[in-house]
Amino acid sequence: MSKKRSKTVNPPSLEEIADQAEQGHDVSKHFTGQHSAKQYVSIDFPLELLRAIDAECKLVGGARQAWIKLACDERLRQIQLGRVGSHSVKSRRA
Repeated sequence: MSKKRSKTVNPPSLEEIADQAEQGHDVSKHFTGQHSAKQYVSIDFPLELLRAIDAECKLVGGARQAWIKLACDERLRQIQLGRVGSHSVKSRRA
């Protein structure tokens, strides 16, 4: 008995979806809320930093990739909140 292997279809890139939209095609199926658009990135980390990240992952029982995503998200939120706060301070001084 042989198993049939199904080919995995890679989702189109954001650029491909944009091209389809520019050509007038319906691209609404790509924005159903079931999936979020993703793009692969390759980042070189210093070994010492990776070891520290891995130690944190071991403590919380999570994967390195998930920890890095969470850390980036948290940091971006801090930065954005800081910008909002600094704008309000500047407007009071003016």
